[in-house]
Amino acid sequence: MMIRLVVTAVYIVSGFHAFFGLLSVVVGVISSIKAEVWLAHSVSPIWSGGFFIITGTLGVLCARKKSSYVIMCFTAFSVVSLVTAVVSIQLLRLGLVNHTTDGHTFQKENKDILIFVALATAGSECLVCLISSALSCRIAKVAKEEMCKRREGMFHVKVLGQKDIVVVTRPFTQNEDVTAV
Repeated sequence: MMIRLVVTAVYIVSGFHAFFGLLSVVVGVISSIKAEVWLAHSVSPIWSGGFFIITGTLGVLCARKKSSYVIMCFTAFSVVSLVTAVVSIQLLRLGLVNHTTDGHTFQKENKDILIFVALATAGSECLVCLISSALSCRIAKVAKEEMCKRREGMFHVKVLGQKDIVVVTRPFTQNEDVTAV
């Protein structure tokens, strides 16, 4: 039951990654088409949205395959997407102010609504990235438990010390007393 719950949660979080990624790319494309000059705040949603989409795709693969490599990739891209979202927020903030030649800044009178949509998308993606990082650790634990269940019929060797080798016919638990061979 718990396994299904974790896998379902990973699918849901991956869907949010993909949704926010697509929304971010669309907002970035519209913003860059509207812009007279391409500045960092007008194109940052495009590349950050690409990272969000990749993270969502890896999350779906992670829930399906549950292999250690895909889980590690999902975890890594969740962290990279978090960093990307934070950088995108910083770049988008630049679109809300004007800079003077003497170093002063002041708020723009006419603010672009697309910047606010992109800021909300990137902020939401930060939250989703934190959740997916925690879920990736949980799915790694689920994958390890499934791997141990597959080993039940076989035996495996466990090395406890330099000279102590134990042949275990089923997964070792802390309550069992194992003697060295």
